[in-house]
Amino acid sequence: MNPPGDETGVAAVLEKELSSYGMTVEECVAAPKRVNLISVLKGSENRHAFLFNGHMDTVSEGDHSKWTEEPFEGVVKGDLIFGRGAADMKGALAAITVGLGGLVHAGVTLHGDVIFHAVADEEVDSIYGTRFLVGKGLARADMGIVAEGSVNGNKITIRPAIRGNCWIRLKTYGKAAHASNPKHGINAVLKMSKLLLALHDLQFEADIHPVLPPATISPGTVIKGGASTNVIPDLCESEVDVRLTPGMTKEYVIGRFENVMKTIAASDPEFRATLEVFAYVPPAELTATSSVLSIAKKAAQVVVGYEPAFSGGFGTNDSVHLIHTARVPVIPGFGPADSELGNAHAPDENVSVSNLMSFAKIYALSVLYALGYEARR
Repeated sequence: MNPPGDETGVAAVLEKELSSYGMTVEECVAAPKRVNLISVLKGSENRHAFLFNGHMDTVSEGDHSKWTEEPFEGVVKGDLIFGRGAADMKGALAAITVGLGGLVHAGVTLHGDVIFHAVADEEVDSIYGTRFLVGKGLARADMGIVAEGSVNGNKITIRPAIRGNCWIRLKTYGKAAHASNPKHGINAVLKMSKLLLALHDLQFEADIHPVLPPATISPGTVIKGGASTNVIPDLCESEVDVRLTPGMTKEYVIGRFENVMKTIAASDPEFRATLEVFAYVPPAELTATSSVLSIAKKAAQVVVGYEPAFSGGFGTNDSVHLIHTARVPVIPGFGPADSELGNAHAPDENVSVSNLMSFAKIYALSVLYALGYEARR
């Protein structure tokens, strides 16, 4: 679970399986217990490479009593596998692994390398995961797939874009005084309340994206203020979650927030506030003509009989680091988890066995189309 984070067990299972295919497997340890696996299926040429990316960490199971199935036993019922991480995203790791095994057992000779990054720390901030590998110069490929879920109500789609996030810490300042005589103080919590309510009503002037949800502001997701019931608080801190669509920047968000603060200060001379960005990941998207999108559509058409439509998701993921920093055009989301039925991050998380098998085939075909191959004679 992350936090605190420990990917060693999952890494050991994947390493054993991938090594059995004859793939080279290297552990890249970013910190104690924070393991990344870099696996390579070598081709006859090393001029081209196709990258798969998926994360090994999961969130906590939460309230155990709300699960109808044991969260860490991988219970199979009908076409579903239940367990924490089944959808997000151990199912996708399994589908990639099975797909690569299929290529090996088929005996094809690829005209390029397949690289599989099974990474740590995606659920927090990727410091020990994809960001770490990118910083080390280890994420190099011509194209690829981040295998985050893209199934909606058992219908496979492709997510060509991803929202970014900007996390902001606000501070409001007051004046401490005895709570029995509040007029001698300035209540920083009340000033923060005024600011959070104003941010709740703030609207961004951003273009509507063709597949992604609009940009959002969630003020007051964390709030801290006051030290004692009988003391007027002189400091309040709060955090705000902002989700950005392509074209938006953190500078734009900061500017809009500062305008709100100036407006409040103009009518309230006792209002004092500051802000800082403590985490930022930009949005990312592929162009509609990107070759990896065409390859994924073609592979899916062959396997499931229809061409996947484009869809959007609410969160962000590691694709932003690959697209922006490593400059690898990856599909931000193309994987077996179902956003409507899979209960990711919730009790009774699950993934469909049928979708796992479909994606194992789709991933293998995508590699064949992307790299080219020679069949066994």
